[in-house]
Amino acid sequence: MLYQIVRPKKLDDVIGNSATVGALRRLVKQTPDKHSHTIMLRGPSGCGKTTLARILATSFGSGEQGTIELNAANTRGIETIRDIATNSYLPSLGSSAKTYILDESHQLTKAAQEALLKIIEDNPPHCYFILCTTEPENIIKTVRNRCSEYEVGLLTSKEILVLLNGVLKKLEISSKGEILEGISYTCGGCPRTALVQLEQVIDIKDVNEALGILVKGTERDANVIDLCKLLMMAPEIRRKRWQQIIEKFSLLDEEPEKIRRAVLTFLFNRLRKIELIEDAEDITHLLTIFSQNVYYGGKSQLGALIARACFEK
Repeated sequence: MLYQIVRPKKLDDVIGNSATVGALRRLVKQTPDKHSHTIMLRGPSGCGKTTLARILATSFGSGEQGTIELNAANTRGIETIRDIATNSYLPSLGSSAKTYILDESHQLTKAAQEALLKIIEDNPPHCYFILCTTEPENIIKTVRNRCSEYEVGLLTSKEILVLLNGVLKKLEISSKGEILEGISYTCGGCPRTALVQLEQVIDIKDVNEALGILVKGTERDANVIDLCKLLMMAPEIRRKRWQQIIEKFSLLDEEPEKIRRAVLTFLFNRLRKIELIEDAEDITHLLTIFSQNVYYGGKSQLGALIARACFEK
């Protein structure tokens, strides 16, 4: 996969999340005795948490043998933590430190989290724990209190374009700017999604064909398309038919962020074909509204964006 090939190896190569990257850069520059040994990286899926965790592990002195990655979604029980408790005190072969990266750490059972708490309360000086999670609220408070927390967010459209252009330069491949711009809209600010989409269209020279593939990847649900068509009505009609639009939205059971991205893609695709400047201005306004991600606010936040689309001029 392309996103695995071009994954950054050091903090200086990370694009976006400048505040968080700056804070982590200051952290790794500290002497080992001042390092935080339990770190939480929280944020939406695909935004780079595991990548940052791996970079931190290397910075702490954990080589390939000293970095242990566990997906808590698959190994979520207390036995996993008991194994960690047994092995965490043992030195790592060929590395000065040992780092456990617990991906999807919110999936750990309560018993497993309580067992983890006992380990991190008496952390071996050579051992680090990095918890990556999309749902930090599901980590028990006593564990969270022991963590240094860092937010890893989605990228802006400009940052996505910087990422994509950098990847193409590295691979010595040229691509039309309009295709990259299309990805910057349809990926929803997720760098992993952007790279997956780039891989899908990287060999396609025809702009319309490439954008068609991107649109199809996010407009699969007929009910979502119906919602998009309602939102595409003239502003005064949207305002009059706001109840119908809200009702259509309330019936959708897709993941809210997926719906938002589908709406964004649909709007961008229509913008390319608009000729009247008044219509283009309205779609641009809608694009601005739906550019805000709803990973944390969920369906209620997306509903608020749809209400804005109905009533704002």
